[in-house]
Amino acid sequence: MSMIISSLTIYSFDGESRTIRFRESGLNIITGKSKTGKSSIIDIIDYCLGRGECYIADGVIRQFVSWFGLHLKNGSDQIFIARRNPPRNRTTDPDVFIRRGVIDDIPNYPDLRSNIPVNELERLVTRFAGISENEHRPETGSRRPLKANISHALFLCFQKQDEIASRERLFHRQGDPFIPQAIKDTLPYFLGAVDQEFFLWQRELDVAQSELRALEAQRDSLAVSTQRALSKARQFLADGKRVGLVEDTFDTSDPQIALDRLVQVSQTSAIADPSLPQGQDLISSLRDELQSLRSSLSDVQNDVRATRHFFFEQSAFSREVTEQRDRLASIELYKDGACEDTLCPLCENKLSTRVPAATDLANALEQLNRQLNAVTNESPHLQTRLSELNEKQSELQSNIVQAQRAINQAYIEDEKARSLRDLAIDRAKVIGRISAFIEQTSSVNESADLEKRIEDARRKVSVLAERVNSEEVADRVQSTLNLISDKMTEYAADLNLEHTGGRIRLDIKKLTVIADTNTGPVQLNRMGSGENWVGYHVATLLALHYWFRTTDRPVPGFMIFDQPTQAHYPPEADRDGRVDELLDEDRRAVRNLFETMADVATEIGSGFQLIVLDHAHLDDSWFEEAIIEEWRGADALVPLSWVDSAR
Repeated sequence: MSMIISSLTIYSFDGESRTIRFRESGLNIITGKSKTGKSSIIDIIDYCLGRGECYIADGVIRQFVSWFGLHLKNGSDQIFIARRNPPRNRTTDPDVFIRRGVIDDIPNYPDLRSNIPVNELERLVTRFAGISENEHRPETGSRRPLKANISHALFLCFQKQDEIASRERLFHRQGDPFIPQAIKDTLPYFLGAVDQEFFLWQRELDVAQSELRALEAQRDSLAVSTQRALSKARQFLADGKRVGLVEDTFDTSDPQIALDRLVQVSQTSAIADPSLPQGQDLISSLRDELQSLRSSLSDVQNDVRATRHFFFEQSAFSREVTEQRDRLASIELYKDGACEDTLCPLCENKLSTRVPAATDLANALEQLNRQLNAVTNESPHLQTRLSELNEKQSELQSNIVQAQRAINQAYIEDEKARSLRDLAIDRAKVIGRISAFIEQTSSVNESADLEKRIEDARRKVSVLAERVNSEEVADRVQSTLNLISDKMTEYAADLNLEHTGGRIRLDIKKLTVIADTNTGPVQLNRMGSGENWVGYHVATLLALHYWFRTTDRPVPGFMIFDQPTQAHYPPEADRDGRVDELLDEDRRAVRNLFETMADVATEIGSGFQLIVLDHAHLDDSWFEEAIIEEWRGADALVPLSWVDSAR
């Protein structure tokens, strides 16, 4: 199966339409005079098949046509594509109309409305043409991979008037930037030197190479991380020794032993001993007890001072009273009995001033004796009291010392508890860091078979690389070109071209035709005469399409030549298309050219359309039967009525 053109339709701005119908195989000729729109056929088809810009020349077509439509078939599948004619000041238009399925009638003008984004058109036509998954991978350089699409296939389907007679350019648009390289990159796919299975292998090779790179990167990273891990392991072991999780004598020189020890440490519990005393509560209790003892000691000390003071005062009073009593008693100034208070007790003379009576002194002396006796009786009690207070004071002082020692011990115990808690927290932090480290380095243990996986990946890449070997692809391309060369040589001989004594071949690297002669290879640009340039273009493209149809390649099944007879039948010689006035040699060359094209179209058979746009009109019946349109007089691509109605 191949994509062919069933019909081409143009629409006026008034809603009228004009349709050109093509035979689905064989030779299709549109003949006519100049400036009737023949050369625009290629540009219209190219635009409808997804070209970004419209290259239809300014003139009647751009002025009086509103939409271009193309009815395509590929086996039982059909599609109608219509694109709006861009305004004269623009090179493209976003409106695209698509109808797919069985198309019995061409859509009417009112039905045309944009129903697909213009950037999806090329992909749609590519799939419709049967161009499957493919991708060319440049072996060197900075060029990106290239996927063949319908645009690349059309380079092999069009020969415009200025291309078919070129000695420098063999293919359509070969003179545009980047196009020659695109033709070189995609031609192996269109020739069938690489098929869909090749691209599946290529995709599988991409995945395998990506996996291999990932494994190798993992290995390299692992080598670096192993050194880092060993350094970190030693640091963690040092931390473990600091907090008592690892014995000081542990040897860290063996990486595996070090890692194993860290695994053991990561499973250690860091919870502090719950039986440790609650230091702050005990210290507070001891402080309260110490304060109570100190308060009691202060009270006892006050009592001691008071008792001692009282005892001192009593002793002083007793000494004074005793001294006075002793004085009075020693001189015995008073006798027993009463004495007059007007007589001197010493000389017993009469006194003018009254003196205390002896009885008064005796009474005072008696009172002093009583007081002295009382004080003397009280002294033993004070001594006992003072002794008791001193003992109590000593006891309290001893208790205070013990309480202070208990507080100091509590402080020591509390500091130990805090140290243990700090140690437990520090241990927990160290264990947490070690656990995280072990988890990160667990992949090292899981990747013990990494080298084996890398080796398996390398074998897989090697096997797939053999399947997509570029040298084998080049060999298949060359083998295909050799077979195509046989047809090129045959067709060149049928056209009576120069240099046909040897082999005619296509040079895919230079994109030109080469004739191998006894004197050496001759390239197209070194061959003389327009007849040879046109003839070798025709022979090459027909030979390629013979191969495409024979091998059922996804290249459209049409080839369009514009003005192939120009070397013998220039437009200025046109007399209603008749070749009678041409020189015999030119007349024979024109007839031979059309006969060869007709014979090749018949040889290729079903699914191939050879569309020729030319001035010539031969009187032969086979030529007449091949004509699908003749544009002379008032006839042209755009009906004259459209032009008249617009005036």
